[in-house]
Amino acid sequence: MTKFILYFLDKLQWLFKWLAVDYHSLRAIVEVKLMMENRRVHGLQRNQVQKKEHSNTFLKSLLFQALFSFIYGVMIFFIKQPVYLVMMLSFSFIMFMVAFNMISDFAEVLFDTSDNVILLPRPVEGKVIWMARLIHIIVFLGALTLANSLGSIIFATFKFGWQAGLLFFLCVILLCLITIFLTSILYLLLTKVVSEEKLKDIIGYAQIAFSVFIAVGYQFIARTDKLIGTETQEIVIKWWHYLVPPAWFAGVMEAFVAKHFELPYMIFTLLVLIVPFASLYIINNYLSPLFAKSLSGLGTPEITEKRAVKTAKKSTFLNVLSGIFTKTSLEKSAFELVWIITARDRKFKVRAYPIFGMLIYFIYNYFTQSQKQDVNVLMILYYAMFLIWIFSQQIYISDDWKASWAYRVAPLINPGEVLLGALKSILVKVGLPIFIIIGAILIGKAGFGMIDDILFAMASTLLFISLNVLTGEFSLPFSMEMANAKIKGNQWMKFLFLFLVAPILGFVHYFIGKTSYGLITLTPILLIIALLLLKEYRKIGWERIKE
Repeated sequence: MTKFILYFLDKLQWLFKWLAVDYHSLRAIVEVKLMMENRRVHGLQRNQVQKKEHSNTFLKSLLFQALFSFIYGVMIFFIKQPVYLVMMLSFSFIMFMVAFNMISDFAEVLFDTSDNVILLPRPVEGKVIWMARLIHIIVFLGALTLANSLGSIIFATFKFGWQAGLLFFLCVILLCLITIFLTSILYLLLTKVVSEEKLKDIIGYAQIAFSVFIAVGYQFIARTDKLIGTETQEIVIKWWHYLVPPAWFAGVMEAFVAKHFELPYMIFTLLVLIVPFASLYIINNYLSPLFAKSLSGLGTPEITEKRAVKTAKKSTFLNVLSGIFTKTSLEKSAFELVWIITARDRKFKVRAYPIFGMLIYFIYNYFTQSQKQDVNVLMILYYAMFLIWIFSQQIYISDDWKASWAYRVAPLINPGEVLLGALKSILVKVGLPIFIIIGAILIGKAGFGMIDDILFAMASTLLFISLNVLTGEFSLPFSMEMANAKIKGNQWMKFLFLFLVAPILGFVHYFIGKTSYGLITLTPILLIIALLLLKEYRKIGWERIKE
């Protein structure tokens, strides 16, 4: 792949010379970046199973997004609307996915400051460094963009002919350039107004927001019957269409397929022909030096007095909580460790927090579906149980897992106390607020009669989490690599066991809830069993801890 990309770049030397970029330096940097990316993705690990897992990561992402593009393409294929409206939906989806991939997967590449130490002191222009980063992103982002548009390209070809399919493909490439340009401007503005730490936080929260949007958004695809009904809508070009890139490309397709050559479509065609190449010129001559200058200031330690004061305040609050919910100093230390890392680790937040998105969808169903209210209440309560368990499993995974050697050299006689303190931290930090919020929503809509359902669900959740003590081996907090978490141990056994338990608790809740005092009677029993199981965590010895 690297050789093919370099061969392709060689054929475009004239373009880089026209942009006044030192091509020989650019080619050398791009070659090194691609080699490093290939090694990072394919992961030459000692374990062959790990090697297979890493080497298929990018391919799996491509296949998944291509599959989703076919599902979306089928929906677009059967919409009986004018070409302009159909294509605007399709290009909007593609532009969204390009921006999502750039923010979620390539933010680290864009803001990687490790090569600044090597390249900036040498006679390498800032535009060369920026262009190398841009090519690196475009190569992999282009593959993902093609995967996201593959279904739409194929169905556009079937529906409108091969010429329209080819034009659609060219439009996708130009739309990708515009999206990269707009995202780069956003990043550049952020580097000017916020510090490095704040910038990384903003990118992390954007990744979470995008992930939640996708997790919830596809649930509403089946409800688009009113938008894609049989009635043909009339095309109405409004002023804001001239500001939205998907409308430009949709106008080009309308002009080509439907033979509409009115003034608005001619304006859209001019915008498509001018803006992408103007964007590339602006990026090369103006944005790249500014961005290189901004990146040169990143990567330096920044410690402020305000942050120290804020940390001190949090420590006081955390000390109070850990003193209430833990019994030993070892439990307290694990409680505070997990609490702090889950609040500060950006990658952990991006990995764990999007699972809360589906809870929003279930709450939405509860307020919009007047029928099936009992079922919707149980879906909310028991999805909350499930996400608390998923969140509790994430605390064992970390990118800095090699630091777990500290557990082995520390005088830990009983590692079970560490596990119990970590679990209590998640239950207090995540579980308790979730049920307080859900309880307030349910009581606000249905009244205080929901209290027994909420308490039973809380006791069931505690039992559900504590049953984990009966399953196999354990890992200490933040001691597992992501690849190992997927292929080692008996994780699948835990999933199978706990997925069997959750429906049983749900059915018990549903049928016992129809009696007068069933939930009130059974809740203390479940709570006592859960507390007894939690005590068993303290008995976990080193023989049950994974290496």
